Amino acid sequence: FGGPDLERAKLFVMFGTAEDHHSNPMKIELSKFKRNGGRFISINPVRTGYSAIADKWIPIKPGTDAALLLALIHELIKQGLYDRDFLVRYTNAPELVNIDTNSTEEGMFVRFELPPEEGCFDPQNKLWWDRELNKPISTHTEGVDPYILGEFKLEDGTPVKTAFQLLKE
Repeated sequence: FGGPDLERAKLFVMFGTAEDHHSNPMKIELSKFKRNGGRFISINPVRTGYSAIADKWIPIKPGTDAALLLALIHELIKQGLYDRDFLVRYTNAPELVNIDTNSTEEGMFVRFELPPEEGCFDPQNKLWWDRELNKPISTHTEGVDPYILGEFKLEDGTPVKTAFQLLKE
């Protein structure tokens, strides 16, 4: 998996990391990051070694991390400060979710086929809503430009929204 991309980052925000996992290598990288002008914010109830070297320590109450993250996400979306191309290429943001309250598939990603057996991989059988064709199309199809926000109806009348639209709401 690797660590944070501190070589290209200008701001690094760390949420309550247990320092015994990779403490020394991470502190060396953080030191280089800060020397190169990067700003480091530590969000942790305890002023750990990481928090001590941070430019800003935010001592949140234990268990409030998710609320803080959702508030940050809300503001990023509200201000339009997200990378649309990144969301399309690397996330499920444009994937369509069934929102039909009468369907047994409500809340599930809409798929154009159901494999007989699913493994532990993420099959590419889901749908995006293409902006140019104004219709659902298989994810990652060459030349497709999907909406990341929106609500649509499939041919059979099933209401769907993009995953990013649901996150925004």
